[in-house]
Amino acid sequence: MNYGRPAPDYNIVVDVDDDEPTLEFQDFASTNAQRGRMNSSGLATGPAATAAAPPYQPPGQGETPTGGYSVWHTEYWAQYFNVDSSDVVQRSFLAVVPKDSFLDVYNTNPDLWGTFWIPTSVIFAMFVTASLSQSIAVALAGQKREYDFSMLSFAVFTIYTYVLAIGTFVYLATKYFGSQPGLMECFSVYGYAMAVWIPISVLCVLPFDWFRWVMVAIGFASSGFFIMRSVNQIVSRSNGKLHKGIIPLLLVAHALLVVIFKFRFFSYSVSSVPAPTPAPGK
Repeated sequence: MNYGRPAPDYNIVVDVDDDEPTLEFQDFASTNAQRGRMNSSGLATGPAATAAAPPYQPPGQGETPTGGYSVWHTEYWAQYFNVDSSDVVQRSFLAVVPKDSFLDVYNTNPDLWGTFWIPTSVIFAMFVTASLSQSIAVALAGQKREYDFSMLSFAVFTIYTYVLAIGTFVYLATKYFGSQPGLMECFSVYGYAMAVWIPISVLCVLPFDWFRWVMVAIGFASSGFFIMRSVNQIVSRSNGKLHKGIIPLLLVAHALLVVIFKFRFFSYSVSSVPAPTPAPGK
């Protein structure tokens, strides 16, 4: 080692290109403001959050529920029967007296229990009460009663066809116009709309035709208003304008159903057998 030799001088030259960016302070406050603020619930707000907001996702669509089961597994359908009697009673009350939004309550926990059992209960209620009323009318007329079991099959066909066919039509029509409906909620609207006909069937046992007309009119107004309000809520999800012709069509279909109810199940007129005329001279 050379301790007596002076250390050599090193000249280091750094070539800096003028085109390269230089270090500078960034204004992160303005950047965060543009990305949107976070509200108290942890969701972003502001223009950026509004633009990136996901579209409405109706129940029964999107991610596969219940642990990823497909529609071919019973676990998939079990979620739609996860309700108790109080839930069904509450939703039936909202269908009969629609003071609050039925779909807001239904979509928190969609079910098929009431959607199926309410129309089924209406079928048996109409058959039993109509048979009872006709028995009373025949007894008052002094005639022999012959039970008409074709009325039961007619009720099954009419009510189930109405709920399934019109519910499917509403789903396809609103989906075509971009309203993002759920098939289950469309069926539920028409299934729960039948609830009002259970008490009306019982009341129409009374042998007063004018009273039956009043009850049928009340049932038409109550269920019709519930259907129109619920369908209008589904339509309002669309960014565009749904053709307004769907509402009158649904109202006409509902009116036809009510007319069938009146003349097939709530009309009991039996002519009494006239007393035999005595022969002359006796």
